[in-house]
Amino acid sequence: MTAKPGLLHLNVRTINLHNANAGQQLVRSLHETGFAVLENHPIPSALLKRIYAGWHQFFSSEEKHQFLFDPDDTSTNQAGLHPQHVSETAIGHSTKDIKEFFHLVPNARIPPELKDDALEYRELVMQLGHALFGWLQSNTPPEVSDGFSQPLPEALSSTMSLLRILHYPPLTGRENRLAERAAAHEDINFLTILPVADQPGLQVKDAAGKWLDVASSYSNLIVNTGDMLREASHGYFPSTTHRVVNPADDSGNVSRLSIPFFLAPHKEFVLSARYTADSYLRERLQLIGR
Repeated sequence: MTAKPGLLHLNVRTINLHNANAGQQLVRSLHETGFAVLENHPIPSALLKRIYAGWHQFFSSEEKHQFLFDPDDTSTNQAGLHPQHVSETAIGHSTKDIKEFFHLVPNARIPPELKDDALEYRELVMQLGHALFGWLQSNTPPEVSDGFSQPLPEALSSTMSLLRILHYPPLTGRENRLAERAAAHEDINFLTILPVADQPGLQVKDAAGKWLDVASSYSNLIVNTGDMLREASHGYFPSTTHRVVNPADDSGNVSRLSIPFFLAPHKEFVLSARYTADSYLRERLQLIGR
């Protein structure tokens, strides 16, 4: 296979999952840039379109307030709707992001008209995630992979992994002038799988500190590494900074939906001498105000 350069950066690969050396290309791209783009993946385009349409309708309705998360829930995933006023504040920033989101947890309350598609998507991405964890294990240089405390496919946890339905509402003009849809940050988890969104705005910072637009075909999957994998690989896999910028003009000032799936190992997985997956996650959640 000859990997096509992705549009994020010359070294970000667009990887055809049907090709025999896709795993090697994935590891190379994640090592060099922290990002990769997947095509010919197993997530049906029709399923993604139904999910986008259904959740756009949910976030524009009053029904969403019936699914508020429980602030006394001590779990890391805190199922349900997190309104904009309790949104996260990225590390190093003083203003909350302009977003609301729904944490979709299988055994918790989910809007019934959206449940089947969401759970089907979640299962498909978990299966893909298991394959990607296997590729990481088998294609990462032995001097790095031998340091993993457990084979990665065995470590992937459905309970610790999180499907987040993210909604960035249109700007009203009353926002704090410093607020962004999602301020510059790195993901906490091992790997994030994200379908290319229905609206632009996602940017990634390259090694020179320049912000680049994430541009790829609709419904392709973006994969990026998170801080847990950086910790477990002793920096072999970077955790690349990214953000979602505010609309540049009125024509782009519309709702934006994004459905990242944050894949993570089980709680007891030892990332390093300093952290387990659970201790690392809880420390980071506290830092971002959750």
